[in-house]
Amino acid sequence: MCGICGLINGDPSHRADIAIVERMNAALVHRGPDDAGVWHGGHAALAMRRLSILDLAGGHQPMTNEDRSVIVVFNGEIYNFQALRDELIDRGHTFRSQSDTEVIVHAYEESGDDMLERLNGMFAIAVYDMKRKRLLLARDRIGIKPLFYCERNGCLAFASELDALVRSGLVRKTVNASALDAYFSFLYIPAPDSIYEDVRKLRPGEKLVFENGRSSLTSYWRLAFNIDNAWTLDSASERYLDLLTDAVRLQRVSDVPLGAFLSGGVDSSTVVGILSRAGPGPVKTFTIGFEDEAADETRFARIAAAHFHTEHCEEILRPDMVDVTSRLIRHFGEPFADSSAVPTWLVSKLARSSVTVVLSGDGGDELFAGYTWLHVNRKVSSYRRIPAPMRSLLETALRCAPGSPWISKLRRFNSDSFLDPRASFRRRETCFDANLRARLYRRELAEGIAAKAADRFEEHALEGPASIDDWMLHQDSVMYLPDDILTKVDRMSMAHSIEARVPLLDHRIVEFAATVPFELKLRGGVSKRLAKHAVRDLVPRELLQQRKQGFAIPIQKWFRKDLRAFFEEIVLCEDARCRAYLEPGAIRTLFNAHATGLENYGHHLWAVLMLEQWLRYIETAQVSA
Repeated sequence: MCGICGLINGDPSHRADIAIVERMNAALVHRGPDDAGVWHGGHAALAMRRLSILDLAGGHQPMTNEDRSVIVVFNGEIYNFQALRDELIDRGHTFRSQSDTEVIVHAYEESGDDMLERLNGMFAIAVYDMKRKRLLLARDRIGIKPLFYCERNGCLAFASELDALVRSGLVRKTVNASALDAYFSFLYIPAPDSIYEDVRKLRPGEKLVFENGRSSLTSYWRLAFNIDNAWTLDSASERYLDLLTDAVRLQRVSDVPLGAFLSGGVDSSTVVGILSRAGPGPVKTFTIGFEDEAADETRFARIAAAHFHTEHCEEILRPDMVDVTSRLIRHFGEPFADSSAVPTWLVSKLARSSVTVVLSGDGGDELFAGYTWLHVNRKVSSYRRIPAPMRSLLETALRCAPGSPWISKLRRFNSDSFLDPRASFRRRETCFDANLRARLYRRELAEGIAAKAADRFEEHALEGPASIDDWMLHQDSVMYLPDDILTKVDRMSMAHSIEARVPLLDHRIVEFAATVPFELKLRGGVSKRLAKHAVRDLVPRELLQQRKQGFAIPIQKWFRKDLRAFFEEIVLCEDARCRAYLEPGAIRTLFNAHATGLENYGHHLWAVLMLEQWLRYIETAQVSA
């Protein structure tokens, strides 16, 4: 696990500036505090910061083949590296280390770009081919590890994080209006866009080749739903448990202490249960809670910890949110407003006190229909059977009802019934709807959005399966999962120099889940049927029957108490930086409606606050424009 970066000139006669690459690499020290390496080869330079996990002595990067014609820097883990290593040795390759990185070097020698299809892991990879003067960049199938790049003036620069890339000097810090619109819609910026017009994100399962001064992008893997109706609940559950057990077996390999995040939900408890069976000794588990009883769900984690006899570490926290918000934004490098980043940050900090690697239960909701918005959207579809005139009468009545968060929820549910199922699903995943965004944006921003509109949600929607149920799962898997959930897990864990692994997102499990009929995932109000059935003899019944949970924060209450004065101080003041993009009156209206309890706008206010924090951060960040 580490951070990587590099720079290549399209003209081989122009040398890459090694000082620039070293400056980029310095911005990644938190991702790899144990080691650093730089390779300079004329017009190209690669660098890395290493968090030592495997082969602590021999895994130094950049790593080369025997004649130094292939150079690799790599962020992540290749879980099947032992099997690949044995195959490559049989084919005559000589290894100098026990590192998974060296497998990439020799696999590229053997198969070129096709080696990507052989890798089981989470990764962002850069391979420089000295003989062809060719750079290959690639990202893992699911999008667990990030990779940003900028191509300008005949040069290409790349980095694991946005701040490091900005230090290349190639990035003109012009805000991408379309990306800002996506941010307020979804609370994150979907790939391939970033907050800067000059910067793009490599998409999951995508590779970029830079050769002869030109770049080309292709996908080497895409998620495809090919439903196999032969699956039964028993057969699919057995297959899932076999695959997950093998994924945990592969991902528990580490030369440093390893533990697990434990929220007490089905997925994290399953991972801990399988780890506990594997032995030896108790698993180290970590959870955090808050003083707010409504948001604190540590009792479920305690049940799981007691059942699996883990070495459990738990903290009930009252964090300094003013300090936390400013720290978060530095690691995302762009506005990011999923408030669950806060507990992920805190539990990562807790875990780092005793381990370097953790396994998490992320991914199960996308694979097996665990999200509330999907369930509610299916309820809306059933509600559509009521004749439209009757729903229209209810709409009129609700419009006249006194304002409250509960009434607003009913209004949204009823109004969704007049939308196409795909449109209502999108509305369910949208924070600021079109009307709110129209009131929020200043004229210049609205015009910039109209001129450069890019609808990434719709692009994914066109690729999805025909079945609305599978289509919803596809949307969450290809957009929300990599661009929100995995972004959050990567940045918040790496902020504390800790490696987070996600065994449920072994690509074999993802591909398997896409063959399972939807009714085996959700039926009769029971979500994640298959996953729960598979572990019925492993996970305590009480945990299987609880409602969906995870690490969460009392965001609505905090903006009425803990964060209220701070929001007024930096967002509602005369010199708020966000005024360059947003209408102050619209922000004040949202704030007042929330503060008085008429609406629950906590997530909306968090989005505005995180934009303000990012704008203030980039004013003082030590980056070169």
